[in-house]
This record gives sequence, structure tokens and C-alpha cells, in this order.
Amino acid sequence: MVFAVVVSSCKEGKTDEAVPEIQVADSCTSELTEAGDSLLLLTQAQADSLEFRLLHHYTNNFNFVVTADTLVLVPKGDEVSDTCSLLKGDIIAVASIVETDTVWVKVARDQWTMGWISEDELLKGTVPDDMISQFIDALTGSRAVWMSLLVLLGVVGFLLRRRLNHRLQIFQPGEMDSFYPILFVMLVGMMAALYASIQNFAPEYWQEYYYHPTLNPLLLPPIMAILLVVAWLVVVAYIAVIAEVYNHFYFLPGMNYLLETTGLAMVVYLVISWTARFYVGYLLLLALIVGLLIIYFRYVRCQYECGSCGAKVKEKGVCPYCGAVNE
Repeated sequence: MVFAVVVSSCKEGKTDEAVPEIQVADSCTSELTEAGDSLLLLTQAQADSLEFRLLHHYTNNFNFVVTADTLVLVPKGDEVSDTCSLLKGDIIAVASIVETDTVWVKVARDQWTMGWISEDELLKGTVPDDMISQFIDALTGSRAVWMSLLVLLGVVGFLLRRRLNHRLQIFQPGEMDSFYPILFVMLVGMMAALYASIQNFAPEYWQEYYYHPTLNPLLLPPIMAILLVVAWLVVVAYIAVIAEVYNHFYFLPGMNYLLETTGLAMVVYLVISWTARFYVGYLLLLALIVGLLIIYFRYVRCQYECGSCGAKVKEKGVCPYCGAVNE
């Protein structure tokens, strides 16, 4: 990979003039030689460690937090210590890695508590020692529970408003002249499509992010940077929805609106993320965006303002708020 980058930079440095071309070639040759020398200086153990890091996304000195109730470490090689156990919440570091038919990892909590464990058992019972990784692990571990709960709350809010005012529309005409709820649902659909695409076509990007997370999109590959930016936009849009609901509704109607919008967004996420495996989700996302834009511009957006009370109204005529006639 290093050679490819250097050779690429050499090609980009060529010009039509003879003298600069010779100078660039000499410079590139020097860089290529230095890169080759650096790679040749790596020992076999260092080269193996680098390869393991690229494939498994962690290596020596990487820290994990134990999430299982106990993890049993066993002695291996010339060690004579008995087996020892790690408890939930212990922070451990990778001390050594041996690859045979099974990958064995030597981990240590301190200088007295260390031993070997298979990689499968290690990864099942631990999480990287990073708050973002732990948050991702908590979300994915209980995903079925909280997603189902959000959908259920959305249904409850929808049925409650149906009982109170006998209306079925989620985005009702004249209810709240705001684009943020529409934008929030569209962003959730885009995030679902991006996440499903990464999981299906480039899972190594997500695995790398899980082990080495960041909130700065500038430090990530383009596809992960886009996903992170969309996730930030989802959070910002939802905060904007809460602010709009606070300014337009009383408590109970506002809670109903938030529950409905959140439940609808979760249904959109589940449907698009699942159908994106079969490429149908991308068509559904496009249809969702077009449909929501039509709903907003045709039914939700208020184009006029009452000349008497200043309230936004969809059409001229009698103001539904103060009764004044607008022409």
C-alpha cells in the first residue's frame, strides 16, 4: 500500500518539461527507497502484528472492558499459574496474540492477574474501552427491545389522538407549519440506508469504527463520515422538532405528536434497513422523500398569514384562529 501511494505521487508529479521531470523522478525514487527500507526494517513479529491489526482491528496494548459476569483465563506455555477469573467491569489489556487453528489472546488486568483466552470468548464477553464503543454495544445489544418500544409508543400516541379528535393523518394540514418533522423522518430513512449499505457491502468499515470510534467525521473514510454527519443531523433535527412542538402545542397534544413522529421514524428505519439488503430499500427511500415533500408543500406548509392575529393560514378566507376575513 505504501509503495502504491508513493508511485501514485510520482505519476502526479510528472510534467512536460524535461528538467522538472528528472527532478521529480529523483525525489520519488528517494521516497520509494526510504519507504522500502522502512518496511524491510520491520521484524516478522511486527509485520504479523500489523497484519493482525488490519484484519482484527485491535492488537497488543488494546484495552477492553469486561461485560460478561466472569471471564476465565487459563495458563499457557511455560506459565505455571492456575486459572483466574475476570469480573464484570474489569479493564484488561492485550499482552500477546498467538494464531494457530484458534486465535489465542493473552490479556492482563494487572501484573498478578493475566492469562490466555480464545478470541471468540474474549470478544463475546468484552467491549472496547471507549464510551462510544460501549454506547454502540448497548444500543445493538438491546436493539429489538427499544425499537419495538418506540414503535409501540408511536402507535399509542396515534390511537390516543384518533380517540380525541377523530383524525388519522400524522402530519395534519394546519397542525404545525414546520419542515423539521418531515426532515427528521427523511434523515432517519437516509441513515438506515447508509447503515445497511455499510453492513452489507463494507462491514470492515463499521468494525474499524467500533474499535476506534470518533465523533469527528473529518477523521473517517468518506462513507463513514457521511453516516456520522447524517446521524448528527438526525439529532439536531429531533431537537428542532421538540422545540417546534413546545411552541405549537400544549403538553398532551405535544407528547402525542412526538410519539407519533418518533414511532413513524422508527418504522421507516426498520423497513428501509431491512429491505436495503435486497436493493428495494433504496427505491423505498426515494419514494419516501418524494412523498414527504409532496405532503409538506401541498398539505402542511402555510403560505399566508392572518392580517388580524398574525397566525399562519393555508388559504385566504376566514381565519380559523380569530375569525377575521382575509382576502
